Amino acid sequence: MTIALAALAIACLAAVVYSYVIYPLILLAVGSVVQLLRDLRFVAGKGERRIASLETLPDVAVVIAAFNEERHLRARIENLRSLDYPADRLHIYIGSDGSSDRTADILREFEDTIHAHVFTQNRGKASVLNDLVNATTQPILVFSDANTHFDRDALRRLVAHFGDPAVGCVSGELRLRTSAGNNQDSLYWRFEQLLKFFEARIGGLLGANGAIYAIRRELWQPLRADTICDDFCVAMNIAANGRRLAYEPGAWAQEDTPEAIGEEFTRRVRIGIGNFQALRRHPEYFLRTSMATRFAYVSHKVLRWLAPHLLLIALMASLLLGLRSPAWRVFAIVQIGAYAFAAVLYVRAGNGATLAPLLRIPAFLFALNLAFLVASWRFATGRYSGSWRRSER
Repeated sequence: MTIALAALAIACLAAVVYSYVIYPLILLAVGSVVQLLRDLRFVAGKGERRIASLETLPDVAVVIAAFNEERHLRARIENLRSLDYPADRLHIYIGSDGSSDRTADILREFEDTIHAHVFTQNRGKASVLNDLVNATTQPILVFSDANTHFDRDALRRLVAHFGDPAVGCVSGELRLRTSAGNNQDSLYWRFEQLLKFFEARIGGLLGANGAIYAIRRELWQPLRADTICDDFCVAMNIAANGRRLAYEPGAWAQEDTPEAIGEEFTRRVRIGIGNFQALRRHPEYFLRTSMATRFAYVSHKVLRWLAPHLLLIALMASLLLGLRSPAWRVFAIVQIGAYAFAAVLYVRAGNGATLAPLLRIPAFLFALNLAFLVASWRFATGRYSGSWRRSER
């Protein structure tokens, strides 16, 4: 029994360390080897570095589902109309999902230049996306949000990848504007972008960035009405059907980041619920995807989502072992102390305190894992829906 508990505690902690520390190192190493092999093939005259080019720019439909976005919508439409893309090939589809503010009125102002869809009933983002996609005829769909700002060349850079028939989805890059607060989401986001870059290099890109990504319309699969992480599911459905997901950091968009770390908690809980929803509903994301995608999915996603549960199991095992072993008792105390320290930092950050850069990291990780823990409970108990939840992002 003692050996089993010790093995359990060590295995759980090792899984968390692997996901956060060891996996990124392995990914960097594998990605470097892959790039080296590509370079060697190129030097030997048997490879090609450049993205396959398109003879002509395709017609593109930009699809945006909006709910109570009067603050951003007019600027968003003007941003899309100002992009460096032929106006006769750029079609904008925006749907208001039963908004209670002036979102619908603003859409009606632009009815002559965009495809405005005003839905009086609030049904959730997935339902609006389904309806908007059904209204499109263009071969390339670009998905985004109402509070996002595209770089002028973003669309050209996205669609360039579709010159390769194996590519089914292209994810752009989201850049978070700095704020006056102490939120560490931007730091975490930069780390995630690094992983995304190398996952794409080995052919294991996971999902897409909901603020800016494109797919071939023929590969669209309707979403279930209560789907929460629509961007992740749309892209992974394409990967599960054998098409490649590409990453184009040169196609970027911007969003504002909240001023306080606490403002992210509700959003992260909702995303966490969507993660567990996808994990349960879509075993094909592991069973029918490439080996690289499976490796990245388990290492980067699944273990991250389960990290707080693994940490709690390790702590409980350590406490039980500590009843008989002084060494395990000390180890349990160290774990409790570390979690308490991170919790205090998180509370201080939420109350507006300015933390040193290194101290913001444990505060953010505490918030992230607490959100996953709450999300798993709400998903398991059915306390969620596919309806919208407003946040600063």
